[in-house]
Amino acid sequence: MLSIITCIGYSQIVDEATYECDYLGQALPGNKPELFSKGYISTKLEHSAVMITPDGNEMWFGRMYPAKIWCIKKNGGIWSDIQKAPLDDNYHYLYPFLSPDGNKLYFTSDKPITEGQTRLHQGDGDIWYIERRATGWSEPIYLGETINFGNRHAIGSVSASGNMYLSVRTGTRYKPQTKIYFSEYVNHQYSPPIVIKEFDSKQPSHSPFVAPDESYIIYSSFRGGQGLSDLFISYKNASGGWTKPKNLGPSINTPAKEESPYVTHDGKYLFFNSSRVSEINESKIQGGPGNMYWVRADFIEEMRPN
Repeated sequence: MLSIITCIGYSQIVDEATYECDYLGQALPGNKPELFSKGYISTKLEHSAVMITPDGNEMWFGRMYPAKIWCIKKNGGIWSDIQKAPLDDNYHYLYPFLSPDGNKLYFTSDKPITEGQTRLHQGDGDIWYIERRATGWSEPIYLGETINFGNRHAIGSVSASGNMYLSVRTGTRYKPQTKIYFSEYVNHQYSPPIVIKEFDSKQPSHSPFVAPDESYIIYSSFRGGQGLSDLFISYKNASGGWTKPKNLGPSINTPAKEESPYVTHDGKYLFFNSSRVSEINESKIQGGPGNMYWVRADFIEEMRPN
């Protein structure tokens, strides 16, 4: 049976059994990254990937200038206008990540731990989250000092079991070190984060995305490759460690920065942020922002060790 579905500027006839409108009516990408939602989601101000709830009815993402988190929601096949996350406008919010079930939204903020205290220094931040409840989203919940031990923290992702993969900046402002850490979730508590040694290098590494079953990780690093920061992939091995990271190569990475990977719930598509030259910017985007791109995620199985 066919029906007409409206998707932000698109009115098209689609098969009810397909999910084209989960992606705002965009033509699905192949093995070459495509700009996602040019001029609407991708505006040269983005600072994360697009993240989509398992039911396909919400998209969440972060932007700079101002540093806020945004979302759009679908109801009856029609997407809403872009709206801010339910967070206090007085503070900055970046590095959003949705839990695999879509019921927690993690983020980094300069919000003080105790109301009335001085906000954190610009560029610093702690990890908080809000939780979806029957009455709506909760107030921000501080993730605690066990996780927030450095001077800037960014949630990478959380597995289905609750284990957390995050990037933490330590050291001084003039000699910072940014590494990827792992924290196990046991008895409703997080263990002290430890550096994942297989990803450790002299160059910054950040924004890890872990598969819900923790079978692979995609992350961004300046450890060398096509350009500034590239996307790398590593797989869980038989001993419980991680394989040597592999650069995703020139089909995905460019001389610009690639970061903030996110794989859709069905495992079909990789979303990420890139400052590369595009249809809406003639030169590389300077500083933190970029645009949203997506590509088929077939490479995950193709690169998996035998």
